[in-house]
Amino acid sequence: MKQQSSIDSAKERVPSFSARYELFVKRLENESASLSTISNYGYNLALICLAHGRLPEEITSEEYAEYYNVLLKKKSSGSHMKHAVYAVRKYFKLFGLPCPLAANPSIPATKSLPVVLSQREIAELLRALPDIKEKALIGLGYDTGMRKSELLSLCLCDLDFDRGVIHIRDGKGHKDRYVPFSVNMRKVMLVYLKAYRPVEYVFEREKRKPMGESWPSKVLSSAIERTGIVKHVNCHVLRHTYATHMLEFGMDIRHIQKWLGHKRLQTTAGYLNIAETHYDTRWVGPTDLIFPVK
Repeated sequence: MKQQSSIDSAKERVPSFSARYELFVKRLENESASLSTISNYGYNLALICLAHGRLPEEITSEEYAEYYNVLLKKKSSGSHMKHAVYAVRKYFKLFGLPCPLAANPSIPATKSLPVVLSQREIAELLRALPDIKEKALIGLGYDTGMRKSELLSLCLCDLDFDRGVIHIRDGKGHKDRYVPFSVNMRKVMLVYLKAYRPVEYVFEREKRKPMGESWPSKVLSSAIERTGIVKHVNCHVLRHTYATHMLEFGMDIRHIQKWLGHKRLQTTAGYLNIAETHYDTRWVGPTDLIFPVK
């Protein structure tokens, strides 16, 4: 993976980075930071240290300013800029050091709409997963809108087949929530559990040890290669697709907000810009009205 490769390079090329990075990760874990946050912070910290060949505390405020200016000139996304800034601020906070960033650099607003798969593409994707464990992972991600980190930390005791719900513990913002999962997905999960017999976590690499963070991405990438899908797809696309399809199916937006674990309704409402919420069998556009199709 690109992120792990950069981190490994920093460990080899930047003096003392390896020990400092491991301590940084442990302190993030002690704060119950998500796997995604730890990964993004570590990756961006590695990039900064690689760019200067030194640890964060050895880089001057002027060098940080120039680094962020370069990112802006490269038109880096708002998400990348945020992680690049917040990783540094978090590093100095966790180590009790004065932060050299006097103020946050300009972070561009992200205006692009997320990638969403069609119903046909989801069906094609699921058919491209011959292994029941992989089918259970990707199917559950789409069926519930769970984040990758939530799927990996999911325990057997969190699956309630009788009530048809999943208990997501300590999600983003350290909040618990319940999400429903479909009858079809319950059938898939029962077949998977019978075949693989995990002990504690739903997805285990060995007894009582969850699968690694890179596993879902590898499964998804491999499946995409076996399909005709040309969209840029990552694990979070399944969550975007879930929210969009639920709106298209006519589900109340407040239910979707609750199931996604969004704090603000405004966040969920963003999917209204993507969802095709017409319910006719065939959509009628302006040119269809002028030149009726016979």
